[in-house]
Amino acid sequence: MILAKLEEKKLVVLKAPSEKIHQGLVETFLKNLQQEEEIDRQAEQILEENIGGSEGLDRQKMFLMIKRKIAKDRGFIL
Repeated sequence: MILAKLEEKKLVVLKAPSEKIHQGLVETFLKNLQQEEEIDRQAEQILEENIGGSEGLDRQKMFLMIKRKIAKDRGFIL
């Protein structure tokens, strides 16, 4: 739908069949989601190894900090 709207409004000119472009976009999105899931798993593992059940820490904030660091190190944009 997004691809069709972009083409309709003349914002893009397709140089390949729309089905092929659509498939490429889907594959790219799925790959991106898989990479982010791997970063999430690694961040959770690091969190558990380093703070475990420590009291007084904001686990979600720590998780996000670790996740951002891993993503930055990998050149992955969140």
